[in-house]
Amino acid sequence: MKKLLLVSFALFSMSAFAQDIDFGLKAGMAYNTDNGVLKALDGAYQQKGKGSMGFQVGGMMRIKAIGFYVQPEVLYTSFKNEYDAGDVKKNRIDIPVNVGKTFALGLVQVQTGPVLSINLKDKIDGSEFNNVEANKTDNMSLGWQVGTGVNIKNLNFDVRYEFGLGKTSSEFIQNQTGTNFKTEDRINMLNISVGYFF
Repeated sequence: MKKLLLVSFALFSMSAFAQDIDFGLKAGMAYNTDNGVLKALDGAYQQKGKGSMGFQVGGMMRIKAIGFYVQPEVLYTSFKNEYDAGDVKKNRIDIPVNVGKTFALGLVQVQTGPVLSINLKDKIDGSEFNNVEANKTDNMSLGWQVGTGVNIKNLNFDVRYEFGLGKTSSEFIQNQTGTNFKTEDRINMLNISVGYFF
């Protein structure tokens, strides 16, 4: 909560000095490039997975000042890791704040900045994981994004790569056997989206 308040205060302060503010919506694909690890806490079971395609959708704001822009966003992001035993589905609220600059009469942009992710409870799905419930998920995680894009009038085409700054984990319990499982990921993602500024 404190981090969200700090982000809100920073955005309010920046808007006071802004020359122009645009609001918009965006949606696109989110490809998780991290394999992840699924293991039993007793050490009897462990396997690596593979990344998978997901999606993200939400709102954005572009604050322009002194030749640069700051673009905070609030996005719902959904993706998964695929394992032989089943899939671990991940949902989160992402709050990236990128600083960027446009070139070629505003046509091309480059940007970079942090992203705060509020992790929602993970879900596990697969024939080998019947009656498995999520027990605990890391509440928040941090990443860093770098990207580029193209602006055509009010349309914005955006490509970013996100580096996870630390590992996130979730724990599950299988009700029938009482076995505890854990997933560990360092979320690295390729995000490709299209947005529209009003």
